[in-house]
Amino acid sequence: MLAVLAVSDKRNIEELATGLLGLGWDVVATEGTRRLLRDHGVTVGAVSDLAGVPTLLGGRVKTLTVSLMGGILARDEPADRAEVERHGLTRVHLVCCNYYRLPDPQPAQPFERFRELIDVGGPAMLRAAAKNCAHVVPLSDPDDYAGVLKALADGGVDRRQRLDLARKAFAVSAAYDTSVAALLAGAVNG
Repeated sequence: MLAVLAVSDKRNIEELATGLLGLGWDVVATEGTRRLLRDHGVTVGAVSDLAGVPTLLGGRVKTLTVSLMGGILARDEPADRAEVERHGLTRVHLVCCNYYRLPDPQPAQPFERFRELIDVGGPAMLRAAAKNCAHVVPLSDPDDYAGVLKALADGGVDRRQRLDLARKAFAVSAAYDTSVAALLAGAVNG
């Protein structure tokens, strides 16, 4: 089983990573998350190794790769398993992701002031996991980590919990997009 961690809000991430590792999972993380875990004695792999490419464009492209997104969207069904095998993909079973914190909207704020804070890869990964929640656990809230770890230790995350986590992931994504739109509403060029 494989988990991908890419979090801005680092609350409870050590417990999640340690818990997953203790359950025998493989865990990979983006650079910032991996560095924090390493600094606290938790060793996980690099998402760039799974993605098949290094972080690109000054950190703006970390997770937007066919290999990673294919691994998240792959279902545990014969046709998908065959395609995953044929293309050398690795199935992902849990995505834990939350987004960069955005500044409060200000009137006449230059777009350049917040452009780099707009997360693209995180929402894409979390939405893919939520869409495929029958096969991938989508985690967006640090307060849910303990419950998911307990469910995994007790045999797995059931359908109801997966649907609740998917609903929350889509709600988080929608709220995030609304925040980006609010920032853009007050933005000015230059």
